[in-house]
Amino acid sequence: MMATGKHGVITTVHPAATEAGAAALKDGGTAIDAMIAASATLAAVYPHMTGIGGDALWMLNDGRIRTIMGYGQAGQIQPSGGITQRGPGAVATTAGALASWQTALNISVHEWQSSLALPQLLEHSIHWARTGSAISESQAFWIQQRKQLLTTLPDLAPICRNSNGSLLDAGDRMVQTQLANSLEQLANKGIADFYKGDIARALNTGFKQLECGLTLADLAATRAPEVEPVRVRYRDGYFYNFPAPSQGLFTAKAMASLNQYPIKALGNGSAAYYHLMVEAIKKSLLQRNRELRDPARDNWDYLAAIEPFSIDQNQAMPWNEVGQPADTIWMAATDKEGRTACLMQSLFHDFGSGCMIGDTGILWSNRAAGFNQNPMHPNAWAPGRRPANTLNPSCYLADNGQQMFFRSQGGDCQPQTQLILATQLVDFQQSIEEALNAPRFLLGRSFFDSTDNLKLEANIDPSVKSQLAQLGHDIETIPALSPYTGLAGVVNVHKNGQASAMHDPRGQGNAIAL
Repeated sequence: MMATGKHGVITTVHPAATEAGAAALKDGGTAIDAMIAASATLAAVYPHMTGIGGDALWMLNDGRIRTIMGYGQAGQIQPSGGITQRGPGAVATTAGALASWQTALNISVHEWQSSLALPQLLEHSIHWARTGSAISESQAFWIQQRKQLLTTLPDLAPICRNSNGSLLDAGDRMVQTQLANSLEQLANKGIADFYKGDIARALNTGFKQLECGLTLADLAATRAPEVEPVRVRYRDGYFYNFPAPSQGLFTAKAMASLNQYPIKALGNGSAAYYHLMVEAIKKSLLQRNRELRDPARDNWDYLAAIEPFSIDQNQAMPWNEVGQPADTIWMAATDKEGRTACLMQSLFHDFGSGCMIGDTGILWSNRAAGFNQNPMHPNAWAPGRRPANTLNPSCYLADNGQQMFFRSQGGDCQPQTQLILATQLVDFQQSIEEALNAPRFLLGRSFFDSTDNLKLEANIDPSVKSQLAQLGHDIETIPALSPYTGLAGVVNVHKNGQASAMHDPRGQGNAIAL
């Protein structure tokens, strides 16, 4: 359901998180405060997709678009067994999420004049972690999806198994006492404790047990700077995303390329429309896979990468790339002052590394798996390097004053669904409800299969699928409103100051207006 109000809105992937963020707004907090309260709550009630052991990106609008990059970096020492997809070898980058919280909180307090303190913002998360929450349908689904993997990752038992060892199901109660203790420590001592205090020392003990190579010095070196966003012209406005090492650079490139074509004239839902989207994604992902890396480690002029390309409108390019599925969450809020904050936070893959660090109850990400295995690739592991990252929230500021904030979860899926949302909202002037319900595609594999073909939702017209096949696309049909295409969300701030928000009908998230 869409929520609309003049005194603030918020949308998240889980109702408990939405309630926590709305409570912060009702107490006079800023949109940033709402995101902190909601994100902390998700660590307690939605731990398979996000948590304080991961990374985060922020997009803010307080009269100008501001972006905060909370990516962790590689340690100075590789894990003893090398980088792996899961397990100790995946615990090889620091966690930048909480560093990004601190950067955002500094803005909230010193520039946006927030009066809410961190203990108040963490109240909901501590409550849910200590007293327990019901397992969501999403978490239950992923527990079943990963039941074989769980046999090799015993640390996940607190969020995946009952006391008798059986797998948790939707509605079962999940308690995270150790996480509650860590959240209380953060509330009392501040976020710096995660990087330089008692929590940091507890994490370091866990790192030593795992032999993952991370150290106290690596934690202390983690930064989450405010960075310049990437901006490209699109129709009568500007599209914003994130610079390298975010793949947002190539989402922006795809948008700049689509701006050369009369999308509205092609017809909404036509074969020509979907073909253009798919081919733009192909070219962007190919360049991303070749070039994306941490620009801080060499002299890469990444802004040159957003130059638009041409698209063959009559023939599909061959597609042989191996997909890069991943998962995350996105949420956004607008406060009574009209300021907007969007937050993407992630463990990379569902359940991250599968390692709870020491006795902290903190599930660590497997973002190190984002490094390229080829030691000669520019995105190969190196001390202090940040891996290429899939997180890339977007916004669009129209020349007439309308503001749209949107994104979707899911690795390669993120830029694909963002192109659908952007063109639906901008080119076809759809409402956010219509845009989120619009049929989508997914090029490449999802977490559920090993095929790298073009997946089309079932409510795309059969004649359109036939025409796409004739253009050379390898077509597969997936269910309508399929979560394969990601769980998206949109916040729309209208010219009159009224704001609307909605979460994807493909998931269980919601929106609240004040």
